Amino acid sequence: MPKKTKKTNQMDPREGIARRLQQIGLTVAGERGSRAANRASKAIGCGRITLCDDPNCPDCAPTK
Repeated sequence: MPKKTKKTNQMDPREGIARRLQQIGLTVAGERGSRAANRASKAIGCGRITLCDDPNCPDCAPTK
């Protein structure tokens, strides 16, 4: 049976959890929720998400 290799374009599961928490925090409580989500994701070892101020940034721009 051939070895399964990890695809390089997949997001790290910890980053996915941190981003999901960030999205939930922003949706529920705005900027305050975002800060709380960052504290929670850092506490469980998933890191923090930093949003930049560039409205054209593909990682930070709203997707609405």
